Amino acid sequence: MVEPTPPPEPFPAAAARTLAPVAGQVEQVKQQAAAGDLRIDLGAAESLLRQVQQVRLRAADLVTGSSTLDTPLQFGDNWVGRIISERLRTVAVDENGGVTPVLRMFHDVLDSVEAVIRLAAGLYRTTDEQVEQDLRLAASRIGEHLGLIGGKP
Repeated sequence: MVEPTPPPEPFPAAAARTLAPVAGQVEQVKQQAAAGDLRIDLGAAESLLRQVQQVRLRAADLVTGSSTLDTPLQFGDNWVGRIISERLRTVAVDENGGVTPVLRMFHDVLDSVEAVIRLAAGLYRTTDEQVEQDLRLAASRIGEHLGLIGGKP
């Protein structure tokens, strides 16, 4: 007698299971880059960063847009319609098997990939350094606009 084939693993569960080891590997590579054991050419890093940032933005859009999936669908005011509606909503947003948590995990992995590239190219700066530079630039632009820098008010 032939045993029945088990049903395929649901997509969100399979995707999460597949992403977990990738996230771990990216973290290992990040540690190598932070230690200076991994280097990347600046031009290649900039190209990779542009590509990763595009994918990160798309993933962020999907995560943000997935909040609209957390609404009941109207398949009729009967028990079958309510069951179908709830099942589809659960597949979309459930923390233990929905698509939304997988999208968040994917976005987090992309954040780590970006950090690896920045570290390997020597482009990594702390958040404080970045904020300080951004504030100085903004202040100088405001000063120039008001005529306070490079001329008399």
